[in-house]
Amino acid sequence: MNRLNKAQKDKVKRFAAVSDADEKTALAVLKEVRWDLELGLETYFTSPSSHFASANVDAAALEKTYGEYRAADGTHDDDIIDAVGIERLCADIGIDPVDPVILNVSSKMEAKTMGAYTKEEFFRGMTRMETSDARALKSKIPALRAEMDDPAVFKRVFEYAFDFAKEPNHKSLPLETATAMFKVLLDGRWALVDEWCAFLEKGEIKAVTRDTWTQTLEFSRQIGEDMRGYDPAGAWPYLIDEFVEHKLEQKSS
Repeated sequence: MNRLNKAQKDKVKRFAAVSDADEKTALAVLKEVRWDLELGLETYFTSPSSHFASANVDAAALEKTYGEYRAADGTHDDDIIDAVGIERLCADIGIDPVDPVILNVSSKMEAKTMGAYTKEEFFRGMTRMETSDARALKSKIPALRAEMDDPAVFKRVFEYAFDFAKEPNHKSLPLETATAMFKVLLDGRWALVDEWCAFLEKGEIKAVTRDTWTQTLEFSRQIGEDMRGYDPAGAWPYLIDEFVEHKLEQKSS
């Protein structure tokens, strides 16, 4: 670190904060991608777990932990921790299954499907979080929750949640799923989340696109509750434009 310039040191610290990796790992990744922070984060979260494996995880203990939560033989075609096992894991680490912090945990695993962790995903996430059992993971929950207060981390988790929640090979989220996920992620972060979900449910749409999903977060951050800051010429999805019109009509009536 001593040989790095200030910009490089800042990138290492930023990478470590967003990814929850140690600075040694952050430095290795950033050197690999020639100090492109965005590419480095993308590389880190899409690489095989073995590429950045931690020496602080007891492999045998991790294998035992996986066995404690995996679905019984014959229950599924694949060797996985299913929804029942995830619920038991949540109970053991002291969180509700709909606590948004579980989405941060799942993002560390790069889990592809809601309600299931493959063995590879589970090992990858636990290794990244440097945990080998439920007790260790429970001790990490406060830090995992706190890091979601970082706007960049929260944006990563929010965007990850779209793919995590949608059905394989589908491009959009069913409306019921989307509104439930909006409430899980934005409750306490956006005062209008309930109004937004009610507006969507009263409309004729049946699904929420990726663009609407991602832009909802930007809208919640940029536009005030009184719609101050909204530019009708901006490139917002039409559903957001209609929501603003709805809010302005309420205000004028």
